[in-house]
Amino acid sequence: MSTGRPASSGRQDTLEVQARPLRADRSLVSVSGVLDLRTASRLADLLQPLLQGSSHSVLVDLSGVTFLDSTGLTCLIAAYRTARTTGAGLVLIAPSERVRRMLALTGADQLLHSYPTVDAVPDRPLRPS
Repeated sequence: MSTGRPASSGRQDTLEVQARPLRADRSLVSVSGVLDLRTASRLADLLQPLLQGSSHSVLVDLSGVTFLDSTGLTCLIAAYRTARTTGAGLVLIAPSERVRRMLALTGADQLLHSYPTVDAVPDRPLRPS
């Protein structure tokens, strides 16, 4: 039975997470690799402080995510809840096919809005619904 996890070459699953400002009120967080029980805390540790400012929007690029489990999904939903509480904006950019399937299967795609590219995100402030 397949778990849907990418084949391992004997090395530990990794997650690369980087943030960079796009402008004063907007940041891009790029995520690539495996977002699961072992790695989700790295993304959470980076996202939570960014979402504390009510005038700040965070775009999370998930195009490089090769695997997402329930812990990774919980991390994204926790970020959504923080954004909703603080008034910050949070959207997903180009979720990979695996991520899109998980979001749709769980209904999280109704909360976590996504755009195909950074340029497709509206220029107005983003607010959670």
